[in-house]
Amino acid sequence: MRWNRQTHFRLAAIGLGVAMAFAQKATAAGANPMADISPSEIAADQAAELRVDTAGGHAPALPAVDGLHFQRTGQSTEMTAINGVVSQHAWSLYQVVADRPGSYTIPIGGRTLQLKVRPAGARGASAASVPMAGLRPEPDESAHQGSLALLHVVLPSKKIFVGQAVPVTFKAYFRAGTQITLTGAPSLGITAFTINHLQDEPRQSVESIGGIPYRVATWTAQASAAMPGHFATRATLPIVARYREASRRPAADPFSGMLDDDDTSSPSSLIRSFMKQSAFGGNLSDLFGQEHQREMTLHAPVQTVEVLSPPTSGQPADYNGAVGHFDVHATLAPTTGTTFAPMSLKIEVTGQGNLDRVSTTGLPSSANWKTYPPSAKVTEQGAKVFEQAVVPQASGRLQVPAVSFSFFDPDRRQYLTRSTAPIGVEIAATPNGVATPSANLGKSAPKATEAPATTLRPNRFDEGRFVATLLPPYRRPWFWPVVTVPWLALTILAVRPRERVASARIRRRALRETVAQHRMAMKRAAIAGDSVRFYEAGAAALRERLSETWKIAPDEVTAAEAAARLGRDEPIVAILGTAERLRFAAAEPDVSSLARLEEIIERSLDEEERRT
Repeated sequence: MRWNRQTHFRLAAIGLGVAMAFAQKATAAGANPMADISPSEIAADQAAELRVDTAGGHAPALPAVDGLHFQRTGQSTEMTAINGVVSQHAWSLYQVVADRPGSYTIPIGGRTLQLKVRPAGARGASAASVPMAGLRPEPDESAHQGSLALLHVVLPSKKIFVGQAVPVTFKAYFRAGTQITLTGAPSLGITAFTINHLQDEPRQSVESIGGIPYRVATWTAQASAAMPGHFATRATLPIVARYREASRRPAADPFSGMLDDDDTSSPSSLIRSFMKQSAFGGNLSDLFGQEHQREMTLHAPVQTVEVLSPPTSGQPADYNGAVGHFDVHATLAPTTGTTFAPMSLKIEVTGQGNLDRVSTTGLPSSANWKTYPPSAKVTEQGAKVFEQAVVPQASGRLQVPAVSFSFFDPDRRQYLTRSTAPIGVEIAATPNGVATPSANLGKSAPKATEAPATTLRPNRFDEGRFVATLLPPYRRPWFWPVVTVPWLALTILAVRPRERVASARIRRRALRETVAQHRMAMKRAAIAGDSVRFYEAGAAALRERLSETWKIAPDEVTAAEAAARLGRDEPIVAILGTAERLRFAAAEPDVSSLARLEEIIERSLDEEERRT
């Protein structure tokens, strides 16, 4: 019999080895949080993404590496399903930017990551040469195989003028074979910019980056700046990515050689055959693979944009803020008219630029023309048409004077004025035959001849009141409306105050929930030491609460408004001012005073809530 004591000893050794291997793997996984950087090779004018597994809800502290800067960009979650077993991980995301070229070592969470930085503008054959920040490459892929998803933003110029409309292109790259669900529209991430004409559906194509095929989604839009200054783009795109990867378990029998019996009917041979077909051999997991789902936000590399104000020297008196390249012409309808009969003057502005800033006062009133303010609309052909009512005050051959329109040309960097051509029109006098009131009422009619008086009077007949029907009132059409309408009016008058009370109660409840969400975000930012998000959440909570107290919109609650109402010495005025500066400047305030500022904001919010 071949099933002996030696075979039992070998099986026990196998079990002990498997238990020790799993224990060592679990210990290593608990001691060393996962971390990776993608791509591992960038240029000095590009950025990489660092992912750190927040095991236990806390991420390890980032190291101080000379020449590298780490900027937290958000969080993401990853759900993994392996043969029906689902696990979920949370990741902290950081953007890594280098000051100079070189090779950098990043020790974090028990791991050592390598980042190679090439000179600015260098372009190689690897996917790292693509000027985009995306997700990490899969662990079993080499660096040149690229990332799962990438986002890139194209701006035509680094210097633009206030009100200038420039084209902006968002391009999202997704690895072929990956299922992507868009959960939002792309955003430039600058509150001082407005995005117009963004396509609802992106244009799709296929491109190759470093030999790797990518599906590309492209959006085009127009960006316009509302105020001057230096700004940094923070373009984002929220997505949900689902993909499947093959198992990375070894396909060979890890215990080959330990059971050396050749008899296929022996228990040792059966165990070896089972292990080759099990998850230890990798065949089953290779068949099903590992399915991943990641809900996250793509971030494009940061780009700096300088916004300039149009010069004040040489500015025309009729300039209203239009920036671009425009032309103007006018038409009058009808082509002939009559004195005091209204006519329509259409002024059409065509060209390239931000049409929202195009305006004109039209034709001014004069001795020959009485005019009214024009109305404006944008046509499907991309022109802005102003329609103005004009009334001729004289007859004969009249002329509609030229209307001028001034704008700033960003290419020439000078102001230009375009004028319409004068329009000649024949105006007829008011036609004769119009009825006029008579000057006298004519002679009065002769009085009727009075009947001669007599001592006898004729009989007088009283016919009474005529009745059209003998139906009772409740069967007549007017009865029920007359009876119902007063009761309906009383019901409406009684219900409306209750509706107003209920609406006010719902509004207060929504306000409390919104403020509570901002306060919770502020607390989390204070714990994490994220001063930028702390000021954003704290200022948002103050704006919501003060807007209810002051009965104005939350956007109207500014530092200047708070200073005018509360005085400049109030701490919340400084908090609102710091938050407004952070919205338009890439600054990093001091994090040491977050706890004190949190107490001030919480106390102010509680006081305002008691007042309302």
